[in-house]
Amino acid sequence: MNKNKTVHIISHTHWDREWYLPYEKHHVLLIELMDELLQTFDADEAFKSFHLDGHTIILDDYLQVRPEMREKVQHYIKEGRLQIGPWYILQDEFLTSSEANIRNLQYGMKDAEKWGGLARVGYFPDSFGNVGQAPQILQQAGIKTAVFGRGVKPTGFNNTAEDTDIYESPYSEMKWEAPDGSTVLGVLFANWYCNGNEVPVNEEEATVYWNEK
Repeated sequence: MNKNKTVHIISHTHWDREWYLPYEKHHVLLIELMDELLQTFDADEAFKSFHLDGHTIILDDYLQVRPEMREKVQHYIKEGRLQIGPWYILQDEFLTSSEANIRNLQYGMKDAEKWGGLARVGYFPDSFGNVGQAPQILQQAGIKTAVFGRGVKPTGFNNTAEDTDIYESPYSEMKWEAPDGSTVLGVLFANWYCNGNEVPVNEEEATVYWNEK
């Protein structure tokens, strides 16, 4: 194993406001998550950051129930420990209109900047395919990097990819190019956005894991 390599484990949630449960049940779970997250920030300075799934509407949902936590939330955003945006609500690009996608990004970026922090990452963790103009839109918004979970065949770790140029890639990093020639660095999630769940906590088991991966 190359001991000079550094692995970054990014703590985050993938948060559907309403999906397999009604909104109200997801809302209750969100309050529990945010309460525990803020308590963790308070108690553990070594817990450096948490990515709040790329959308800012989560904060509105939380403060609807916990308005007294506004200053604490803003403190950790400004400190860089709570990463938010750039979307207002995490979108599926093919379920909404083109203008809705643009407005979503504009509103989310303004909202994140109002809070005092903006994660400039084109975040598409679970979109069912990505629009070709995404790099063009991101470039115009000042965003140079995108991460995504669909659009090309998954690769990395124990995933496989066939040697073909049709809608697949054997790489997890690529130059993602729009029809107008705009490009961003595209990073494909290996083993999905929850791949950190696979990392063993036990040090000896973790060593074996990283040697293999």
